[in-house]
Amino acid sequence: MILAIFAICAGSATIPTIRWNVICTDMTNFERLNDINQRIWEQGFTSGNLKDLETLSEDIKNGAAVFERIPYAQQSGLSKGSEVLCAASIVCRGCPRTESETRQIYDTDDLFGEGRIQEYLVEQWARLSGKWIDEPESFLEELCQLQDRGTESEVFFDVHHHLVYKLISLKHYNVLRLALDRIIIHNALFPETALTVIGFARDRNNAFVVVVKQPYVSGDSIEPDERMSFMYDMGFQDAGMDYGMHLNYKTDNLYVGDLNEFNVLKGESGYHVIDADCRLNVPELECGGTYVVPSTELDFSRPFEDWKSYL
Repeated sequence: MILAIFAICAGSATIPTIRWNVICTDMTNFERLNDINQRIWEQGFTSGNLKDLETLSEDIKNGAAVFERIPYAQQSGLSKGSEVLCAASIVCRGCPRTESETRQIYDTDDLFGEGRIQEYLVEQWARLSGKWIDEPESFLEELCQLQDRGTESEVFFDVHHHLVYKLISLKHYNVLRLALDRIIIHNALFPETALTVIGFARDRNNAFVVVVKQPYVSGDSIEPDERMSFMYDMGFQDAGMDYGMHLNYKTDNLYVGDLNEFNVLKGESGYHVIDADCRLNVPELECGGTYVVPSTELDFSRPFEDWKSYL
């Protein structure tokens, strides 16, 4: 069944221009994603586009639709990460690919240009959807009792509810899309410490951050050979690049790194990975990966600066 919906827009002459949005109830996952991405790019976050984005996000979270950027085996990471994660990942999917996404790991020069489009769009969506958090440090300081800071995240501990809140920066990822990939993959591989995205914000330094919560777990640090055995049992191989410290691992599709003594703990119920550098192992990482991110086939011909006026 096909429903045709049209809107009349002012043209340059007296005859109006008619723009058609065709919505097919039998669309494939790929077509549904492309449809909402193209409409957001061309029209902005209209009420109809917001509603369709919400519906598609719910379907992906519930397993009724597939987010084709991520390997099928890791789709569960979206459902564990909230509809907020699903919606933001869809929005970022609809942005042009940037040079920053083809850099090697930890090549984190300052990002300029098109990569900022992802932050801009997700911020606009989050503000319209009630998922933007002003002054996130103050917000979390009211909820939590303890605080710490890592190289990538600011961490807040809610001792009473056994939760950890984090402000995850884009420091190691250059673009938001890759930071969201990291959360999805982490959730799929390590569900006992899944990261639930609750919103987005800018920190005290005006840097874009992802606001997440995570179950608090405790345990003892493990030896490198235990860490290697744990990851080998999950189907990974040693990726090297760490001077024999066994911190980084890979499959053909995935890369998981930074598994140091602070990020992997051994508790009563087994091993707990509380933080890791998770990525799609695309050839550009130069880690022996073969994963190819599916092309979106979107039309980005409208200049972004012109497009912003639609919001």
